[in-house]
Amino acid sequence: MALAVSIVPGTPAGAAFSDSQCAEASQYVNAFSQLTQADPPQKVYDAAHAVVSAYDSCQKRQLSNGNVEPGVHYAYVRLASFGVVEARALLALNRPSDAKGVLETSKRFASEVYDWRGNMTATSGSDTKDNRKSLYYDAAKDILDAANAMLAKLNAPPAAPAGPAFTPAPKMSPSP
Repeated sequence: MALAVSIVPGTPAGAAFSDSQCAEASQYVNAFSQLTQADPPQKVYDAAHAVVSAYDSCQKRQLSNGNVEPGVHYAYVRLASFGVVEARALLALNRPSDAKGVLETSKRFASEVYDWRGNMTATSGSDTKDNRKSLYYDAAKDILDAANAMLAKLNAPPAAPAGPAFTPAPKMSPSP
């Protein structure tokens, strides 16, 4: 099962990723970017979980500063996207209930961004509202789609066996 997904923005070869909006996440994103598809699910989970925790700290800081757009939304999208990777690793570790919880959290953060509309007055003295979408609207939609697809699979009833559960014994023909 391929777990490692490239979520790190393109950087020149050998250059470390530096997150200008969430500096506290940089070291964890760099550690995550060192993973390979051959790494065990536990290692992928640990790295993804560390990134999610860093972006959770960032979103709280951005929120306390009142920087909803773009700061909080950026952190929400990053947190949610790495959350999907974390959930995939949890599934590979046979922890479906934990994966569901992480996916629900990722979905909640992505929904906040997807549903947000700017609500500032466009011009002073005007009743016109600025109903623009978040800069991260498209990314939030992609995350919602991925989380919803994974949750649908997790919530789907188990597939029925291809044939009958048992094969009836052949009927005996009466003896002559």
